Amino acid sequence: MKVLLVNPPIREWAKPNIFPLGLGYIASVLRDAGHQVEAMDINALRWEQEEVEAKISSMDFDIVGIGAIVTIYWYVKWLIAVFKKYHPDKKVIIGGSVGASIPEIIFKKTAVDIICMGEGESTMVTLMEVLENHKDLATVEGIWFRGQNGKICRNKDRMPIKDLDSIPFPAWDLFPMEVYLKNPIGAPNRNKWVDGTVTGGAVLSMNISGTRGCPYQCIYCYHDFMGCKYRHRSARNIIEEMSILFTRYGVEYFHFIDDEFCLNRSFVYDFCKLVKKEFKNKVTWGCTGRVNLMTEELVASMADAGCNLIGYGIESGSQKMLDVMKKGVTVKQSEKAIKLTRKFLGWADCSFMIGTPGENQQTIQETIDFCKELDLTPEVIFFITPYPGTELYEIALSQGKIIDEEEYVLGLGEQGEQVKVNFTEFSDEELFKAQERMIKQLNAWNKVKHPESR
Repeated sequence: MKVLLVNPPIREWAKPNIFPLGLGYIASVLRDAGHQVEAMDINALRWEQEEVEAKISSMDFDIVGIGAIVTIYWYVKWLIAVFKKYHPDKKVIIGGSVGASIPEIIFKKTAVDIICMGEGESTMVTLMEVLENHKDLATVEGIWFRGQNGKICRNKDRMPIKDLDSIPFPAWDLFPMEVYLKNPIGAPNRNKWVDGTVTGGAVLSMNISGTRGCPYQCIYCYHDFMGCKYRHRSARNIIEEMSILFTRYGVEYFHFIDDEFCLNRSFVYDFCKLVKKEFKNKVTWGCTGRVNLMTEELVASMADAGCNLIGYGIESGSQKMLDVMKKGVTVKQSEKAIKLTRKFLGWADCSFMIGTPGENQQTIQETIDFCKELDLTPEVIFFITPYPGTELYEIALSQGKIIDEEEYVLGLGEQGEQVKVNFTEFSDEELFKAQERMIKQLNAWNKVKHPESR
């Protein structure tokens, strides 16, 4: 079958620098299964909507698959309408969090045919076989589909893939790699990529994934593999992928986008050992960390193996707020992790958010004091945002803070820059001012403490 995979635009305020791994994996498994696969990477090439529509009108394919996150539902909705306008008889499949987190909305408000829930590699191969041979969609685990008379049919969930090494490497050749490579990401190019001003000298970088799943239950977080058990690839398998990217594309920095890269320490130690052995200090890498998981031995081993970025979602310096978030960490653990990371890497990448249910002047001040004590000056402090599929979203619904769900999802931003739902006693304006005061206070503190940086 001729399968068209579509990557909609995301974070249009920044240059495209995140390769669509999900679609890359799907493309690989479908091609291995004998299908003819084409990628339409709108995010990389940044076509205007008129140009996208013109291209779609003349395309030849049997099936279209769209992968996206929920914050660009508005674009996905438009995209589905365009495909159905010119190819009404071709089935449209949706994957990613935009499908898995709001399936009822998508079926009600768009003409989508099938939603792939959760991991798509095994599901898509089975689904293509069923569609190609005109078999019963009810036999495909891991999908919802539009049945007779428009009835929405929900099939049995598919079991998570146990052996991640069995998944072939992403089909990089089907996507405009030159775009992603020239727009850097990560520590070697820190703060250089947002405005696109880097014209030369940037280290070629690529995002990569080594693990799947997360056992933690933060109320604000939606994971790509919600409910799936934590799994990791073998260190050897990851090194093989890195080696291809290094030799074929010249990648020298690898950014792991996993939810919990550091959860299994023995895996991380194995990986560090192999990175040192195979690359001999020719590459660097970065990942997310979790403050309750980091030990001195772990951070030291990571740094010794070329890790130069560990990102922490600190979120708050108030234990009360951390507990409300169900973060599962303590302020003391945050302090320790930041100090350890600075000791071996020289810096720690930390993000914060305000507006958690129960947030008040005291908890905000506790975060300010925490940052002062740790000498942190975050450039951005996000507003906590309820995304579909999270406990926080259910809280917002139960409290009547979200009335029209589609209208709310259509207006979602990507990074919590706006107050979408206010869970505090502050007015929206007061919450904005509180955020501004936090940033101003911390910047002023930094100037006093570090006058040489003025």
